[in-house]
Amino acid sequence: MSALPITTAVADSGLLGVLERVPDPRDRRGRRYLLAGLVAVAVCAVIAVARSFAAIGEWALGLEGEQLARPGFLRAPEESTLGKLFARLAAAVLDRLLAVLAWCRIRDGGSAGGGH
Repeated sequence: MSALPITTAVADSGLLGVLERVPDPRDRRGRRYLLAGLVAVAVCAVIAVARSFAAIGEWALGLEGEQLARPGFLRAPEESTLGKLFARLAAAVLDRLLAVLAWCRIRDGGSAGGGH
């Protein structure tokens, strides 16, 4: 895998924009959810204290209307969908991108990321 250019400009696109840079390990056929949306839901659930795929799935089930629409969902993803995805995800890339986003937000006093 080629190295992704990671600069503070990454943070300017907000969480979903940053997560769009993570390579999708899934086959194109049968994708029901956008990768960035799935990972964003998982990140938000973990920030809200979810510590397992079951807890992330339960947290996602509590999302409504606009909260589901923003990451492009018609319905909440299930625990099994999240578990399968994260078993195959490029964790090092995700880690680097989230670290840059967090660093930029801290450095800029929380203002980086286009208001997301």
